[in-house]
Amino acid sequence: MGVEEVFRLDGRVALVAGASRGIGRAISQVLARAGARVVLVSRKEALLAQLQREIQDTGGEAYYQVANVAEERSMEWVFKWVGEEFGCLHILVNNAGVSPHYLPFHETARKDWEKMLDVNLKGVFFVCYMAFSLLGAANGASVVNVSSIGGLIGLPRVAVYTATKGALATFTKALAAEWAPYHIRVNALCPGFIETDMTSGLSSNEKLKGELLARIPLARFGKPEEVAYATLFMVSPAASYMTGHCLVVDGGWTAW
Repeated sequence: MGVEEVFRLDGRVALVAGASRGIGRAISQVLARAGARVVLVSRKEALLAQLQREIQDTGGEAYYQVANVAEERSMEWVFKWVGEEFGCLHILVNNAGVSPHYLPFHETARKDWEKMLDVNLKGVFFVCYMAFSLLGAANGASVVNVSSIGGLIGLPRVAVYTATKGALATFTKALAAEWAPYHIRVNALCPGFIETDMTSGLSSNEKLKGELLARIPLARFGKPEEVAYATLFMVSPAASYMTGHCLVVDGGWTAW
C-alpha cells in the first residue's frame, strides 16, 4: 500500500458525534475527503444540513441524524438506522462535549457539573456501548474519543471539565485492551487550545489570550483542521498498530 493509499478511507462508514461545529465539523470534512461515508450527528439540524451540503458539493458522501448523545433512546435510534443502512460501522468519533465554565471549583453550580458529566462522559459510555456490535461487524474498526490536554494535566478553573476528560482518557485505555480481540482499536485525541466557538471567549480576551499564547511554545492556537488530520491518521490503516494511545495536539503546551 502506497503512502497516499494508507490514508484513504474509501467505502468505510464513519459516525461523528458532535459534528456540527468546530473540531467535529473539521473531522467530518476531512474523513469525507478521504473517502469515508460520514454520518453526522448533533442536536443542531440546520448546521448538520449545511455541513452535509458542503461535503456533497465537494464530491463527498454524508448523511445526518439529529440526536443528543446524552439521551440513550435518541442514540439507539441512530445506531438502528446505521445498522439497517450500512450493516456495520468502521469509524466512530466521540467528539460531542460541553464547554467548560471558567470558574473556581467552589463556585461551579451543581447543574453545570452534572451536564458536563452527562455529555462529556456518560454520553461517550452510551455511544460506545451501543456501537459495539456494529464496530465488531466491520472486522477492523477504530474509535477516537476526543479528550483534552485537560484530561492529562491539571488546568485551573475548569476542574469538572478536566475530571470528565481525564476519565475519558483512562476509559479509552481500558476499552482498547478489552476490545482488541474484536479487532476494534480505541484511541483518544487530546487537543490543546484550538480556534473554535468553545475558545472564542478566551481569544477575545486580550489579556487572557496573551497569557495562554505565552505558555504555548508554537505561540498560537491550533486550527480545527490540524486536529482533524491527526484524527484521520488514527482511524486510517497508517495507525493499524496503535490502540490505547492518547495523541496530544497542543502546540507544545504539555512539553514543559
